[in-house]
Amino acid sequence: MPKNKYELRQNLTSKEWIIFSTNRGSKPSDFSIKNELKKQPKRGCVFENPEKAGGGLIKAFPDNKNWHLKVVPNKFPSVVFSKKKAIVKNRGPFKYIDGFGHHELVITKNHDNNFPNLSIEDANLLFNVFRERYQNIAKDKNTAYISIFHNWGPRAGASIYHPHYQILSTPVVPLEAERHLSNAKNFKQKEGVCVHCQQIKLAQSDKDRIIHEDELSIAFAPYAPQEPFEFRVSPKNHSPYFEDASEYEVHSVIKSLQTALGKLEKKINKANYNFYFRTSPVKDKNNYKFYHWHIQIVPRLNISAGFELTTGMEVNSIFPEDAVKILNSK
Repeated sequence: MPKNKYELRQNLTSKEWIIFSTNRGSKPSDFSIKNELKKQPKRGCVFENPEKAGGGLIKAFPDNKNWHLKVVPNKFPSVVFSKKKAIVKNRGPFKYIDGFGHHELVITKNHDNNFPNLSIEDANLLFNVFRERYQNIAKDKNTAYISIFHNWGPRAGASIYHPHYQILSTPVVPLEAERHLSNAKNFKQKEGVCVHCQQIKLAQSDKDRIIHEDELSIAFAPYAPQEPFEFRVSPKNHSPYFEDASEYEVHSVIKSLQTALGKLEKKINKANYNFYFRTSPVKDKNNYKFYHWHIQIVPRLNISAGFELTTGMEVNSIFPEDAVKILNSK
């Protein structure tokens, strides 16, 4: 048995890296999922005191006294910081690596306002903090990939009502990210254009998959989404790295994301969803200029069953054109 609480193991068949963090759920009840995350009272909410909830304070914005947002260590992290270098090792035919990295919570002060309901000032502050933390974590020698994500609702993995966001770095580039990068690179080499720029042009041409659009960003449903009402928010101009994007570009993406999520929450009662960033890895960063950063929004309406699990092929119950029509209806 491994001695470490934090370890990444590679699946011998799929080559996927799986994070093991043994300080998380271990009882059967820890794995149960409820359909609705009920509004929890502000009084007694653990995130009203972020430092206590996270076991310390990384930074407060704009300051500790008048804070709108705080960054704290995750009290139950999936990876742990270490000054040692994470090295891939062998255990017989299997590969593993120490689970070194960063796992932080970004907590907004308002107890009830999730992302689409944040003021534009607080939404901009949130994304600025994402970029600042990203750039800081990228300096760690054990950082190969950084994931920024938000879980809203129990079916999306949220157990606490108070809105919060997570930043998690790993010492390897996940296989899913590698697959997306490889596909984007192959498309660029074959077609001579960015695959995401091309998808934006096709969405603009089709018109019936656009949820929101302004001068610099667009929210649209992909042509073949895996989940009902899934959509993407992307800068319209080619932009490989979220951390290097201009303030104007990021501000535009924020407005498109808030608008599209507002439509989703209006049409889907008590919508549970994840949104997460797709951007170029930290490791060998300059090799990914062909990529195009964006935010993927995945509502949690379907449950994967035997066919999906055995084939990896999802079954979607609504065409994206019909889903967007519903979202855009008044």
